[in-house]
Amino acid sequence: MTVETNMKFSLLDDSLIRVRLLNKKIREVSLPEIYPMLIGDKILGFEALQPHQHQPWFSFLVQLGAMTVARETNGTIPDQTDEWKKALLRLAGNSEAAWHLVVKDVSKPAFLQSPVPEGSLENAGYKSDISTPDELDMLVTSKNHDLKGSRVRNPNPEHWLFALLTLQTMEGFLGRGNYGIVRMNGGFGNRPFVGFAPGFSWGSRVTRDLRVLLRNRHRLTEYYKEDGHALLWNLPWDGKRTSALSLEDCDPFFLEICRRIRFRTNKDNKIICQRTNTEAARIFAVEDLKGRTGDPWTPIEKKGVKALTLGGAGFSYNILQQVLLGEEFSEPISMEIQENEKESMLLITQALIRGQGKTDGLHLRLVPIPSNVYRLFSSTSEKQKLAERSKARVDKAQKMQLKVLGPSISLLLSSGDSKKIDYEKIAPWTERFSRAIDNLFFDSLWESVQKNQLESHKEWDNILFREAEKLLKEAERSTPLSNIRRWKAISQARGRFYGSARRHFDHLFQNKVETSNLA
Repeated sequence: MTVETNMKFSLLDDSLIRVRLLNKKIREVSLPEIYPMLIGDKILGFEALQPHQHQPWFSFLVQLGAMTVARETNGTIPDQTDEWKKALLRLAGNSEAAWHLVVKDVSKPAFLQSPVPEGSLENAGYKSDISTPDELDMLVTSKNHDLKGSRVRNPNPEHWLFALLTLQTMEGFLGRGNYGIVRMNGGFGNRPFVGFAPGFSWGSRVTRDLRVLLRNRHRLTEYYKEDGHALLWNLPWDGKRTSALSLEDCDPFFLEICRRIRFRTNKDNKIICQRTNTEAARIFAVEDLKGRTGDPWTPIEKKGVKALTLGGAGFSYNILQQVLLGEEFSEPISMEIQENEKESMLLITQALIRGQGKTDGLHLRLVPIPSNVYRLFSSTSEKQKLAERSKARVDKAQKMQLKVLGPSISLLLSSGDSKKIDYEKIAPWTERFSRAIDNLFFDSLWESVQKNQLESHKEWDNILFREAEKLLKEAERSTPLSNIRRWKAISQARGRFYGSARRHFDHLFQNKVETSNLA
């Protein structure tokens, strides 16, 4: 703890954050110590960090690092803790208070907590109704089933740190007086994360993206200010519409806050959280902005000119191939190919899906990309060929699902009588088909790079047919049917299945006798 009693828990001076090193040992460190350790790729993980907090913490480290290097160290990435400490302090306008979790003087900022111009928390209407970090966190679970609320009964400062960071940089609209961040498409959207990485270690990822942001900073300065607001919690905020900040007055990689929060401590030196509502969002954004802020990890949908908002299905193969290879999205700078990247890479995607008063799941996906494929992304013509092949494969998968498998299972479930497809009843089966193809899609696509187009198409069609046939066979075994109608239903379903497959995938049956593998 720092000597000054009216400020407690300094990120610059105190060892508040537990890291697990590559040798599996745990060490307590300050924020400035983390950066040299990341550059040296010495960190295996952060002990108190929960899965849904990985994205905001990673983005925070990269954005903060990029602003600090660009503005305070002349573009040179420091490799010493003291250099980082001095630079971070300068970035905050030499305000030590801005790096403390608890600051008694509310006219000063605290970390991710804006000054209170009303003079006191009481005058500003702050209330204490949050007792644990997970109550502060943005994570909302359905009926307390998926993840229990109020889990952290004896929280450390780092638990409050990660919960506060997640709320302030990831949360959306949650009722009147609780507005969200500007880096998402609408109050009920989400902030997706999509980017390339040389590996999954914290060090390799942070270092790579830190350099990417620095290299591309000039591309955003026409919309932002080089010396604009960097740490938005440094500025007083009374929550009124007139005090909203203009987006163009911010730094290209600004770190935002969306709620008025202040931490205090009780007689046992434990953190107490207080909050109050606001009349408007912290950042004023024009109505048609739709999350287009130049966020380093957010793809922009070209058709609607809006930030990607992920649905409940998460990063499914058809969405991901559009982001990675299609023309439907503008890529974020995190997906820019770097000259020194010659080996295999990872595509890392993550998003916490928000709903109205609930959370619809944390979606994390890793797609390994072999070096021979990754190199194709640097060539416009080669990437276009791969994109066309990818799109054709998605279309074929949907055709197999909707034209072959779906109608056949619908006929089976109706005991062979109904010609009308009951989409609700067949949904569990078509969704299982999608998941099966999802697991196969990218590995098969990468392997097809070495094959000609005709061979590639035939191989993919056979994969689709095999997976669909497997599910129809399982449906026949598991569907409850009366004996008198069972064989009629199976016969009708098989007839529909093979007839539709022949109609839409005719070469599957060329030069071979049509035999059923379902018997």
